[in-house]
Amino acid sequence: MDLNLESLKKHEEWNESYYFNFHDKNNDLTAFMRIGNKVNKNEKSMFFYLMSPKIMAGIKVETPCDDKPLNIAGLNYEEIEPGKWKLKYNGSIFNPLDKSESKVKMDVIWEALNPIMNYVDCVDEKQAEMSSNVASEHYEQFGKALGKIEVDEEMFEIEGLGERDLSHGVREWGSPKMWMWINSEFSDNEAFNITKLSVDEGDIDAGYFYINSVNKPLIKSDIDVDFNNGIPSKFQMSLFDKGGSKYSVDGEVIRFGMIPVDEKMILIETLSKYNWEGKEGYGIAEFLVPKPYF
Repeated sequence: MDLNLESLKKHEEWNESYYFNFHDKNNDLTAFMRIGNKVNKNEKSMFFYLMSPKIMAGIKVETPCDDKPLNIAGLNYEEIEPGKWKLKYNGSIFNPLDKSESKVKMDVIWEALNPIMNYVDCVDEKQAEMSSNVASEHYEQFGKALGKIEVDEEMFEIEGLGERDLSHGVREWGSPKMWMWINSEFSDNEAFNITKLSVDEGDIDAGYFYINSVNKPLIKSDIDVDFNNGIPSKFQMSLFDKGGSKYSVDGEVIRFGMIPVDEKMILIETLSKYNWEGKEGYGIAEFLVPKPYF
C-alpha cells in the first residue's frame, strides 16, 4: 500500500499515538489513556481517565515535544519487551462536574494476548486512501493488565483485560464526520476490535475477531446505535470477517465520559458490556462526534 508515506510524515498534523485501556471486573474499575506526539507542530498531548461507580475523572494536557515521547504530565509508558508494557501514572485527575481532585498512582504491567493486528489486512487501497487523514498506519492488540492503582489512598489490586492501539499518520480530528472504535474481551482467548470511520467519501471498516488463537480480519460492520439525550446507550453489531463468518454482538453502555479534542469534535468514551453467543465481555466503546451533535 503506497500512501506516499514520506510526504505524509512532513504534514503538520503527522501524529504518533499510543493508547491503552483495561477494565478490572472485580473492582469495576476502568482506565484508559493516550499519549500523542505531533512533532511537526511541536505538540505532545495526553489524557488519563478512570471510571467506576464512585469516580469519573481524568486529565488532559498538552505540552511542547521533548526527548521523552512516552512520558508526559505524570503518565509514562515503557516497553519492557515486545508486547509487554509498563504503564505508570502519578498525579491528579479531576471530576468534570464538580472539579474535585483525586490523587492517583498507577503501576501496571500490560501484556499482549494476541498477535498485533494491522488494519492494512482489512482494507483495500481506496479505503486506505480515504482514511489517510486519520491514521495511515494503525495497529491493534488486546491483553491483560496486572498491578496496582491507588486513588486517594484507596488501593486497588488490578487484574483486568483491555486493548492497546498504536497509530502513525496524519491525525486531523475534524476530517472524519465521526468514528466508532469498539473493543471487548470475553476471556484471555476471545476478543474483538472494530473501527467504523465515516468520511465524506464513505465508510471504512476494519478490526479483528480473535478466536481459535487467530486474528480474523474484520472487513464490514453493521452497527445500530440507540441514543439517550445524545449519548450512546445500546448498540447491536453484525461483524463480518474476510472468510465470510458473521459475529452478532450486542453492547450496552454502563458509564461514560467526554473528552473535547478540538473546537469541532468531542470523544465520548464508554465502558460497555457485551453479549456474544451468551458470553459476557467488557470493553471501551469510543465515539468521535461533532460538538454540534449534542
